[in-house]
Amino acid sequence: MPLEEIPAGHGRAIALKSGEAVRLVNTHGTQVVDTWALATRDTSEHLSVEHTRRMLFNLFPRQGDAFYSNRRSKMLLLEEDTAPGRHDMLLAACDRWLYRHYGCAEGHRNCCDNFAEALSAAGYATVPVPNPVNLWMNIPVLDDARIELRPPQSRPGDHVLLRALMDVIVVFSACPMDVTPINGEDRKVKPVHFERVGW
Repeated sequence: MPLEEIPAGHGRAIALKSGEAVRLVNTHGTQVVDTWALATRDTSEHLSVEHTRRMLFNLFPRQGDAFYSNRRSKMLLLEEDTAPGRHDMLLAACDRWLYRHYGCAEGHRNCCDNFAEALSAAGYATVPVPNPVNLWMNIPVLDDARIELRPPQSRPGDHVLLRALMDVIVVFSACPMDVTPINGEDRKVKPVHFERVGW
């Protein structure tokens, strides 16, 4: 099957049964993708980066790590990760108020709205937006205290494979950030692609 596109600055929700997987490809190499997971049986259970950090004793996920829910259940496995850099679990998703802070025009696309739109388009009720896993987002911790917003270290074609450890709804947002360099020095938002694995 051909890869499916997530347009630049937009989102997509994908239902996975336990054991199924999705491969997400950073087609152009510099696009951050905010990522969430909700338990299909009860969407109040969601992937929690706060709980994941506690369960892993790490600030950043690595290949082979599980992502945990707010009920400390394993939800997703980071089974494959070809990129040389890290993925962020510190920063909240961008929202309309962040772009207002930056002086952008009203209506700027943002990951929080993408989350709600993607769920609605897939036929699911919207829920409060949890903090995401920011795939390929390069946010180093400096001097044990400070953080910086840097361009991704990922390359064109790098991918992650996320395998469901329970029935989940995975939501992706090709982050619309075009003010800071988190999507590359050119500050251009780009599409990404995905394919389902294990269907």
